[in-house]
Amino acid sequence: MEFFDLPPTRRADLEIGNALFRRLLRSGELVAVQRGIVVGALHLASAVEPRDRHLLAAQIAIASTTGAPTYACLGTAGLLHGFSRLGRTPERVRLYRARGGAWRNDATAVLVCGLPDPHVQTSPFPATTPARTVIDLARWVSFRGGVVVADSAIRLGVSRPELERVAQDCTRWPGICKAREVLAFADGRAASSLESVSRVVFHEMLLPTPELQAVLVRDEFGHPKTIVDFYWEEFRVVGEADGLLKYDDDEEERRSLREEKLRQEELEALGFTVVRWTWDDIWRRPDWVVARLRRAFDTRRRAA
Repeated sequence: MEFFDLPPTRRADLEIGNALFRRLLRSGELVAVQRGIVVGALHLASAVEPRDRHLLAAQIAIASTTGAPTYACLGTAGLLHGFSRLGRTPERVRLYRARGGAWRNDATAVLVCGLPDPHVQTSPFPATTPARTVIDLARWVSFRGGVVVADSAIRLGVSRPELERVAQDCTRWPGICKAREVLAFADGRAASSLESVSRVVFHEMLLPTPELQAVLVRDEFGHPKTIVDFYWEEFRVVGEADGLLKYDDDEEERRSLREEKLRQEELEALGFTVVRWTWDDIWRRPDWVVARLRRAFDTRRRAA
């Protein structure tokens, strides 16, 4: 049996003798990461990116926590499921368990709460399910942050019925009203966090609701050729959320800029008004973005 890819495991759970165990440590096939916990060298070496390092830390914390079983939750589970989030990769590992004491240190926080069986999974390691993770995050983060998570979860295949069942299970829990508002507003057609944040800004500033991922141009076979982020059909106004931060010496970014300019020229030649904005625009000066859209609406209304 090879141990190179062994996930964090308690020494007591390895069904091997002491002599073999010491030999595996000496050879480097197993690495002791903390007292009583070992991990395969390949598994350890593969944790290169911040996300992977955080998830490895979660596995180590789960393996080392005694008492009731623990499950990755909140931001840690969000990383595991690949959900988009606002802000940086979480630093502290978050774990839930159904009973026992809560505790925390600089690296890990263990919280105690209800964990119905349908709300947890064991593969690839113990964690709250995608649906439970969405509802938990939506209960605690801002409305904007919750929408980013929920939009990405639905985009990745988490169904509304799954989310609604979990919300129903958590009816009396703190923050559930906000989570229900997030769920009602969520839309998996938003293709990025930038589009999700833009949707929230438009909603808060009382803009008309746009159509998402609207097909405006089709090829000769009827296949979608030009799909836009936001479309206000009443005004023939297109909104494009530009995720590229800069266009400098990077050839791929320069090519993207040329393609976007050609795409905008094509839409304008067909009679659409195109309004573009970036992350910095929608985050730092949302009033300016909304004012530009309102001016475009008013111009098209007067021209009608």
